[in-house]
Amino acid sequence: MIWAIARREILGNYASASGWIALAAAQLLLAWLLFLQLEVYLKILPELVANNSPMGIIDLVISPTLSSTALVLLILVPLQGMGSFTDELRSGRMALLLSAPLSSWQLVLGKWLGLLLSALPLVVLPLLMAWMLELGSAVDAGRLAASFLGLLLFAGMVAATSIWLSSISEQPLTAAAMSWGLLFLLWLLDGSSGGVMQLLSLDTHLLPFLQGMVATQHLAYFLAITFTTLGLATHRIWRLGGGE
Repeated sequence: MIWAIARREILGNYASASGWIALAAAQLLLAWLLFLQLEVYLKILPELVANNSPMGIIDLVISPTLSSTALVLLILVPLQGMGSFTDELRSGRMALLLSAPLSSWQLVLGKWLGLLLSALPLVVLPLLMAWMLELGSAVDAGRLAASFLGLLLFAGMVAATSIWLSSISEQPLTAAAMSWGLLFLLWLLDGSSGGVMQLLSLDTHLLPFLQGMVATQHLAYFLAITFTTLGLATHRIWRLGGGE
């Protein structure tokens, strides 16, 4: 049942040309940014070699592109997920879903999984572009693997947040705006100031993955927000179904 809901979400996101156009536009943007960074890197390469700089292609080309990938995910995933529950609420299909033999958590998990899988190409394709640079330069496979894990956790968190906020609004654009507001707030928090800011700063927890470091506190950050927002969405759907 969970997979059936997820499959319906995936087909809904890519049933029209707009979904494919958005994916293509995002991929073209990331490819352009990658080659722009590569052009700059090739210009300064002689200077880097002369100074024995430890900075390489993965630091100056791949990591900035993957950071841009996270920003694209932050913008695009709420657009894909803004109708997850708002469309059901506005059309009256929510009553039909709630009468089906599935629990609230199965419904929420299916919606979340469908949204995450819809966003997966935006995680995989930039990493494939980065891996292709192996043809002309040494690329750290372990660092790329850590970057993939970080972007996947990031996409899962953004998807969960979008699902939750779509469950409390009947207007898709309102749900998307709330998602962007919350996520950009976390993105813009200054983690260098320490304290609560560092604890909540999204960039503070994503950057180590892009640098090849996988640490428990950064894993916990993404998983905590993902499970919390999925739990809030499940509670909301349970209340809509008559739960007390």
